[in-house]
Amino acid sequence: MPASAPLSPLPDRPLSICVVGAGAIGGTIAAKLALAGETAGLAEVSVVARGAHLAAIQSQGLRLTTPEGSQMVQVTATDDPDTLPPQDIVITALKGHQVPPMAENLGRLLAPHGRIVPVVNGVPWWYPIADGAGGQKGAEEVDPGGVLWREIGPERAIGAIAVIGATLPEPGHVEVNIDGHFDLGRLPGQDRADVERLAAIFDAAGLVTKQTQPFQNAIFSKLYSNCGFNSVCALARAPMNRMLADPILFELTRDIVMEVAAVADAEGAELLEDPEERLIRARDGAAFKPSTLQDLERGRPMEIEPIFGAALAVGRSHGIAMPKLEMVTALLRSVDRAED
Repeated sequence: MPASAPLSPLPDRPLSICVVGAGAIGGTIAAKLALAGETAGLAEVSVVARGAHLAAIQSQGLRLTTPEGSQMVQVTATDDPDTLPPQDIVITALKGHQVPPMAENLGRLLAPHGRIVPVVNGVPWWYPIADGAGGQKGAEEVDPGGVLWREIGPERAIGAIAVIGATLPEPGHVEVNIDGHFDLGRLPGQDRADVERLAAIFDAAGLVTKQTQPFQNAIFSKLYSNCGFNSVCALARAPMNRMLADPILFELTRDIVMEVAAVADAEGAELLEDPEERLIRARDGAAFKPSTLQDLERGRPMEIEPIFGAALAVGRSHGIAMPKLEMVTALLRSVDRAED
């Protein structure tokens, strides 16, 4: 469906949902939705996965472990989205850099009325910034060449931020460690009927939701801490509390946080927690390792562009200087190249 075509409402019937990227977060979503089934207003739940994880799901089902116990659920699983029928809702639970190469597949997977729900860290590909010619585009760092903007269209996206803790202890098995919530929303002026519908489905499946309005409040409230904590923890190779116990690193993190806070203000976003209080809470908290540090330690590509590069792009669109974030982003890019 071309991005410029009129968008039809979601049909008034049980919906089909496909989760593309059924890792820890995506697998948790898929398992809970599949367990709820018709009671949540769903017709079928499918997943796109790969490798040993896919093989395990296909042979024995998807196992979900929570503090209440373990359950096994059967879901349709494939590594080829083109083998599935058009979906009412597609949830992508992939790293930011993994989504653009799948743009054409995702476009074909969506029904003409379909909605896409990208669960990502950082600035989502559908978030509009000035294109310098009086229009809008997505940040090049998360949508190179505007392929997602073109093949799917930002008007089809429902924003989603995951604030939960989940792991993948073995193929075919997802485990929820921290029962949190999903923040769902759209930008001001956009129709919210589909957000309400998806929130009702999630809630019925036991996936707790919030609907922060305006949604950029939720985006920037996570982005400022991600930009500060994730970057400096990765460079220091230290968990948040130990990194922030160093006065110099605390000051560097605070400087980055305040740069992103200035961008949030320019975007009309209100931070949901005072940055100084957030820094102190993290310093005095547990030895938590942000995702960027976890990826570095495990030899996986770090999510540099969605979190740091795209934040810089939004800042540039407002003419806001972000020298500290620019510096740590350059360092992380160098580290990432060295790890290849």
